[in-house]
Amino acid sequence: MADNKRTYIKQGAEKELLPKRVTEDVHEDKLQPIVKVESTIAYQKVSKELLPKAFFIIISGGEVREKNYFKLISKSDSFDRIKIEFIADPNRLSPKGMLSIAQYKKAFYLSSQSDNVDRPDEVFLVSDVDDFIQELLDIKPNCVKEKIHLIISNSCFEVWLYYAYCSNQPNFIIPPNINTISWEFKRWVPKSINGGINPVKALLKIKQNIINAKANYSEDLNGIPVLFSTNMFILAEMLLSLIEPELNEFIKEQGIRENRFRKIAKLK
Repeated sequence: MADNKRTYIKQGAEKELLPKRVTEDVHEDKLQPIVKVESTIAYQKVSKELLPKAFFIIISGGEVREKNYFKLISKSDSFDRIKIEFIADPNRLSPKGMLSIAQYKKAFYLSSQSDNVDRPDEVFLVSDVDDFIQELLDIKPNCVKEKIHLIISNSCFEVWLYYAYCSNQPNFIIPPNINTISWEFKRWVPKSINGGINPVKALLKIKQNIINAKANYSEDLNGIPVLFSTNMFILAEMLLSLIEPELNEFIKEQGIRENRFRKIAKLK
């Protein structure tokens, strides 16, 4: 991520957070003048407000599953080290359309003179391969040049969700109607998951998701992920570095609540 991540300090806390300046009198002998020595050593617990905070712009060609995947973070006050602006189009933006929006957003934020406007640290385009292979090839050089992360799942975002639960590649033929592929993935996820994978809950397995997706990742000579590969782990690794402590706490609390509900259900 960018080196100029912002750090936030609570108003009125300057005196507490700045290193203490300690003045000491040093006498080597009576003939030597008094020397003032300033010490800047201060042992303080690192405040959460001093940790880096990042602003991600995520532009997606899919509206529902992708948005739901980031919903827990963007809608919760617990993850205060990350700000996400998610942009999607109900008509499924093509890669070229997404790139245009990314360029506009970057220019808008960078040209703003207001101190209240955050500048994006990272910009991501999240696209399926579907029928967009030529457009993806067309925009790839511009994405590299303009430092926009091009995140591609082949053939669809369900590939990423699948690896949250499965360590091996799926083994089925892509259906002629690409819109039905999500139903195919439901047959390959653990049977304990009724109705398929919930994108919101899949985020809770982001660590294993990264491991599985990376282990099964391959790309062609043009740098495009091959079938059943996704480089979503690039975005996920950056995200995890900013949410891990809070996510671990959330998962712990979630487990406690689930155990409580199970105990109540057994008593009924």
